[in-house]
Amino acid sequence: MVSADTGAIGTTKEMLKALEAETAEDTAFPWGPLMQLGFTWLCVMGLFALKGGHGAPSLLGVTCGSPGYWGVVLLNVPVLTLLTFFAGKSLIARHERRVACGYMYAEGDVQWDSQKVWQYAGTVAIGAVAAGMLGVGGGMILGPIFNEFDFLPQVSSATSTIMVFFMASANVGQFIVFGMLDLQYALFYGLAGGVLGAVVGTKGAKVIVDRSGRASFLVFFLAFILLGSGVLMAGAGVPGIMRTGFTGFRPICGRTGAAARKGD
Repeated sequence: MVSADTGAIGTTKEMLKALEAETAEDTAFPWGPLMQLGFTWLCVMGLFALKGGHGAPSLLGVTCGSPGYWGVVLLNVPVLTLLTFFAGKSLIARHERRVACGYMYAEGDVQWDSQKVWQYAGTVAIGAVAAGMLGVGGGMILGPIFNEFDFLPQVSSATSTIMVFFMASANVGQFIVFGMLDLQYALFYGLAGGVLGAVVGTKGAKVIVDRSGRASFLVFFLAFILLGSGVLMAGAGVPGIMRTGFTGFRPICGRTGAAARKGD
């Protein structure tokens, strides 16, 4: 017969073992989340390939504007919803494990309870639609959202950088499939603006934070960039509308970019 003391000791040992496992997971390289991001990236690229475009034919043989085409387009909704659901359940389960074993969260760590997980997912979904409609970068949407969830500025900067990498590479794949990518421009701006800008920005932010001791400067930079982008969008768009008026939208199945020039 097992005594109450023996049972308590066994439970304590199990909690300590679980706590050690959670601590080790927190300090190890995050292969799991990166694999989840990679799998999501592959799913998105697969959906692009199924839809096809002027740059690459559809794997299913569907043509733009046909019922099959719109079926593939709408397939994005359940696929991405399921991926978000399983990722959210994984975060909630990890948080519950940590609470059960007495894990102490560090300052700035996000406790992914059920409310925060689904609030974050809904906010990002709305922000992504707005970013797609306005043509702004994903980092401009993620930065304010991360600040709202009390991310440390350094963590917010690093997280948005890696997320923008996955989103931008998926967009490049979409443009290739649609025949909308000018490779010369893409290579130049990708290397000069993307890679070089990311390296300079990351290193510069680290130097500023180390010398000043104030991570809040990153928040001010983000606010300045958002304000400047809004002013530039209005400055470029309003005069054009005043000159030509609202010219309507390009047909969904029309050609643009490199594909349009090849058809001329």
